[in-house]
Amino acid sequence: MNHVPARPRVGERLIALWLSGLFRIARTAPWFLVFVRPAIVRLVPLVSRQVRISTRLNGARLLGKSSASFTREVVGSFYDFVIDVGRSARLSAAELREKIVAVEGEAAYLALRAERRGAVLVTAHMGSFEVGLAALRTVEPSIRVVFKRDEFGGFERIRKSLRQRMGIIEAPIDDGWTTLIGLRDALGNNEVVVMQADRAMTGQKARAVSFAGGTLRIPVGPVTLARIHGSPIVPVYTVRVGAGRYKVWLEPAIDADAPDAVEQIGRSIEKFVKDHPGQWLVLEPAFVEDAHRG
Repeated sequence: MNHVPARPRVGERLIALWLSGLFRIARTAPWFLVFVRPAIVRLVPLVSRQVRISTRLNGARLLGKSSASFTREVVGSFYDFVIDVGRSARLSAAELREKIVAVEGEAAYLALRAERRGAVLVTAHMGSFEVGLAALRTVEPSIRVVFKRDEFGGFERIRKSLRQRMGIIEAPIDDGWTTLIGLRDALGNNEVVVMQADRAMTGQKARAVSFAGGTLRIPVGPVTLARIHGSPIVPVYTVRVGAGRYKVWLEPAIDADAPDAVEQIGRSIEKFVKDHPGQWLVLEPAFVEDAHRG
């Protein structure tokens, strides 16, 4: 019997419409979003059953308990991310870099890059991804970012414009083999490829790894790509440390040929998610055990 997807609930449809409008406002009037933030952070969990249940399931795994306050913290972090994207649309790359208060691991990273083997940088949906890219751009002449085109056109336009100004090359995974060949060649030219690694998209090859007392599906793509030219895998994270302020961590490299390379990526992400659970921008059940409950 074929499974017929359930129609989106009214709350979820409202959230989708709200997000589309939110990204438009973020570009033209981010000050307004700051003004209404307290009300929105409380309203979203009430309106969206998916957000409410998903964040509580994730919180139960990460914190050992489910709480409404954790849900509001995650929604608030996502909301702050949207505001930052809107504000960043008006900033230069230099102004974005001024938001960074510290970069840890830079010396070791530069020594690794001196080996000229390219590098696959893996990260998680935390903090401000674009600010992290601005930091990398100071030491990397060419950066390619792997991404999936977003359903929210307003966000897509802001992101594309911002990356163009920073000189970042976008590599849409939607384009299939054309993108993969470009990434392979980029690593062969000692360039850097940046990939999100804290969730696997539908149809994406992944491995289930132990994560915060549960199981998370980590994509194997970064490891497969890095093995082509013997490139190192470097976890990198950008975490909010105050209003409009961020800290960047460049973690020790992972050997792509190690049998447990995917598991090492998972452990690296787990460490930062546990340290900053409210900044993990996941509004769906993250763990394999909870997938059917969202």
